[in-house]
Amino acid sequence: MSSSRAPGTAKTVARGLDGGLDEIKDRPGQGFIRVHDRALIHQAFLALSQTVDRAKTILSLLSSPNKAEKVMNPKSRYNPVAVDVSKKTLQVQLEDKGFNVSNDAKGHQKLIDSMKNIQNPLVVFEASGGYERPLKKAMHHANIALCLVNPTRVRAFAISEGIKAKTDPIDAKVIRSFALEKNLKATKAIESEHEQLAALLDRRSQLSDHLTKEKNRLDKSEEWILPFIRKMIHQIEEQINTIELAIRNLIKSQEALSEKNKAIQEIDGIGEITTWSILAYMSEMTTCSRNEAVCLAGLAPFNRDSGSIQKPRHIFGGRSKIRTCLYMAAQMAARYNHVIKPYVEGLRERGKPYKCAIVAAMRKLLLHIRSILKKLEKSLA
Repeated sequence: MSSSRAPGTAKTVARGLDGGLDEIKDRPGQGFIRVHDRALIHQAFLALSQTVDRAKTILSLLSSPNKAEKVMNPKSRYNPVAVDVSKKTLQVQLEDKGFNVSNDAKGHQKLIDSMKNIQNPLVVFEASGGYERPLKKAMHHANIALCLVNPTRVRAFAISEGIKAKTDPIDAKVIRSFALEKNLKATKAIESEHEQLAALLDRRSQLSDHLTKEKNRLDKSEEWILPFIRKMIHQIEEQINTIELAIRNLIKSQEALSEKNKAIQEIDGIGEITTWSILAYMSEMTTCSRNEAVCLAGLAPFNRDSGSIQKPRHIFGGRSKIRTCLYMAAQMAARYNHVIKPYVEGLRERGKPYKCAIVAAMRKLLLHIRSILKKLEKSLA
């Protein structure tokens, strides 16, 4: 097919592009320009500078949202179904419509039924403080791919699009636009024993915080109230001991978990709580790369440079439950571990701050644990 340059019709095509932009702006129920539509407009202007025929092709894509999404997301094999999760309801956004269902078994079944005619659906929703867990279980049980996304990233995406309003329907549309733009991957299902271990550790952490508060009240309360506080402290300690026993029994009942638990605790400085936390909250450690594991734990120092200014690197983000345990473990390892101790001392001699050296030790411990678990998995297989 021959392409022709027709200067006389260039203005006509340009007016068509402007019309396409207005059409996107006025599209009902959106109120904002989607990123992939803007990118298509940019492609259209590039095409206009080369051939009018190619510009007309882009114009046809602008008039069809379905084609536009396929062009901007050619590698994705999923069709995203966005869900905004709340305590009692789920706001669902499909390609052509949105609707609301209850956040219970009946609502989950309605959502599953609505996706029967969708090829390769990917249910995308934000982490919502635990309200998303029933939906997550229902999708895994129905063998439907899902992706759990960070709500901070989705909100930052909405702000970048100039979306200031916040309602459930708007949020669902933003989640779907985010999924189309970012080419998300499906989240793998977590094994039931890891979920049980995480739930037990969460409860233990809650009781430990409560125990600390009750002990602090001993110094500031009246004499006649102290017996009640001491009784509560005794009850909390009993519950913590019961939960720890349940964790040990759970690990003993699973051969793979038991072997991993034993291998990690052989490292000087690593105790039971740190080991349990790594097994519960970083079960995917062996399937990701070294750098990804460090980022997941929140131990990657990110640079903040601008022009000639070079600021100190700082760690942030990641999974705080892992980072907290590793911090205590690294402090012990810096005193008793024959590898970590000289490593930390060397960093200190070179003028590194104490916490900087400890964070480096945390990273070294994490990667050592990852290496041990990878070798152990191969031997168990």
